Amino acid sequence: MMMQRYVKGSVLLCLLLALALNGCGRKQMPQVSNESSVIPQISDLSHEITVNVLRMEFTPEGDAQGVGYQIDRTQMDPYCKCPGFWRRFYERPALARYANKETYKLITLKTKGVEYLFRIRAVDAAGNLGPWSRPIHARFDGLKKQ
Repeated sequence: MMMQRYVKGSVLLCLLLALALNGCGRKQMPQVSNESSVIPQISDLSHEITVNVLRMEFTPEGDAQGVGYQIDRTQMDPYCKCPGFWRRFYERPALARYANKETYKLITLKTKGVEYLFRIRAVDAAGNLGPWSRPIHARFDGLKKQ
């Protein structure tokens, strides 16, 4: 009888410990917060694909002290037609010269037949993160013969 209580208590304690360590809800790193009311964001996002180059044009908006951006990439699974895990592809540090100025990023698509998804968000000098953009689909189908 005493052993059963001990085992039940141990199992419950392990479950509570696992929940505390793993957490629940959104899986995102804590953000540094400052008193700035300006939330960094990407505006005027457009893109085009020419042969094997994705050109993304956008304006990182935010605090005049500096705005940078982060680009993540994932591959579309060809079987389930769903995205895989997002990974950091490129990061530009927050600098004052990028704040509120239109810019672009060229990305070479190297693997033929693979569909990628890209997303972008702004980050300011204080480390505040803006929302992610809508996913951008990009695929290189090879050079076409004329």
